[in-house]
Amino acid sequence: MSSPKKSSLLRKNRVFRDFLSASTISLLGSNIFDIAIPVYVAQKTGSVFALSAATVALNLPFFLMAPFTGYLVDNFNKRKILLYSDVGQVICLALLLLYEFFSAQALWPMLVTVFAAKTLMIFFETVATFQLVPSLVSRSDLSEANAWFLSAQRFIQIVGPLLAGIMMTVAGINSCIILNIISFSATLYFVLKMKNLNQLLGEEHSKGHWRTITLGDIASNFTGSFRFIWNSPIFKPFVAMMFLWNLSSINPNHPTVTHYFTILKKFSPEQYGMILSLLGGLGIVGFVLSGSLYRKAGFLKTFAGGGLWLSIFATTSLFFFDEPILLGISLAISKMGSSVLSMGTFYLRQTHIPRSRMGGVNACLRMLFMSATPISCWIQPYLVEGLGSFSSFVFGALCLWATAGFAIQVAKKYRPEAIIPEDSKLAA
Repeated sequence: MSSPKKSSLLRKNRVFRDFLSASTISLLGSNIFDIAIPVYVAQKTGSVFALSAATVALNLPFFLMAPFTGYLVDNFNKRKILLYSDVGQVICLALLLLYEFFSAQALWPMLVTVFAAKTLMIFFETVATFQLVPSLVSRSDLSEANAWFLSAQRFIQIVGPLLAGIMMTVAGINSCIILNIISFSATLYFVLKMKNLNQLLGEEHSKGHWRTITLGDIASNFTGSFRFIWNSPIFKPFVAMMFLWNLSSINPNHPTVTHYFTILKKFSPEQYGMILSLLGGLGIVGFVLSGSLYRKAGFLKTFAGGGLWLSIFATTSLFFFDEPILLGISLAISKMGSSVLSMGTFYLRQTHIPRSRMGGVNACLRMLFMSATPISCWIQPYLVEGLGSFSSFVFGALCLWATAGFAIQVAKKYRPEAIIPEDSKLAA
C-alpha cells in the first residue's frame, strides 16, 4: 500500500475525480443526517433507550438486509442499482420531512423510514466502494484511490458534525433532512452522466432486465458467500475483529458516547458537534500517515499497531471520565489508530474478494460483524441506567482490547499476493 501523492491520481483521472467530488457531497449530507437523528431523539425524549432505538434503526439494515442487498448487487445492473437507490433515499427522506412537518409524536414511523433509507444507502455504498472504485482506477493506483476516498470521509466527519450541530440549533431536524435530500443530486448527476458505467463495471452486455427473485436464489447467494468467508483463513478472524469493534460502546454516535456528552454532561448540539469534529480531525491524520506506514513498516506491524493504538488511548479516556474535554481529546487520539486500522480493512476487502462476488461477500461480512451494533445498543442502556455510564465505557474498552488481539491474527494471515480485481478499463 502506498501513500497518496499530492494530486497525481486526481489530475490524471478525471472520472475518479468527478466520482470523488460527487460522493463527498452526498456523504456530507448523509453524515449530517446520521449525526442529527440521535441528537434529535436525545433532545426529544431524554431517554437512553430511545437513543439506542435510533442507533439501531441506523445500523440494523447492515445486518437484517444483507442477504437481499448482496444478491441484488451481484446479479442486477449496477448502474440502475446506483440510480434507483439514490432516488429511493430521496423519497424516504421526503416522507420523513412530511412526517415531521405535521409534528407527529410517535417515534416508530421515523425509525422505520430511517431504516428504509439506510437500506437503500447500503445498495449504493456496496457498488460504489467495492466495485466502482476499483473499476475507475488501475491496480497500481488502488491504494491511492482508497486513501483519497477514506480521507474525504474523515474530512466529512470534521465538517459534518459542526454543520449538524449548528443546523439543529438554528433550524432543527428538518434543515438536516432537506440538506441530505439536496446532497443526493451530486451522485444522481454523476450516475446519469456516466453512460458507460456498465462497461466500466464489466456489464457491457447486461440488459439489466428485472427478473423474479426467489428465496432460494437469495439463500444460495448468501450461503455461497458465507462458505467463502468460512473457508478463508483471513476472513474468520477478520469477522471476529470487526464484530468486537462494533460491539464496543466507545464509538462515535453510539448511545453511550452521545448520552455522556448530550445528557450527562449537557453539551449543546454545537459543542457535541465540535467533539465529533475533533475525532474526525485526528482521524484524517491517521489516514495521512497510514499510506507511508503500510509501505515502510508492512501490513503486519501497521495493522496490528493501529489496533493497539486504538485500544490504548480509548482505555486512557476512562481516567478522564469526569473531564469531558480531556476524555474527548483522548478519544480523538485513539481515532488515529482507528483510521490506520480502517485503511487496512478497506484494502483487505477490496483485494481479497473476487470482483464477481464483491456484493454478496461484503454484504455477508457486514451482516456478521454489524450484528454487534444492535446487540451493543441493547446492552448499553442497561449498563448506563443500571451501573452508570462509566461501566459502559469500561465494557467498550474491553471490547477494543479484544479487537486488537484479533487484528494481530488478521495481520499475520494477510497475503500480499491477494486476489486483485481486474485492471480498470479506464486507467487514466
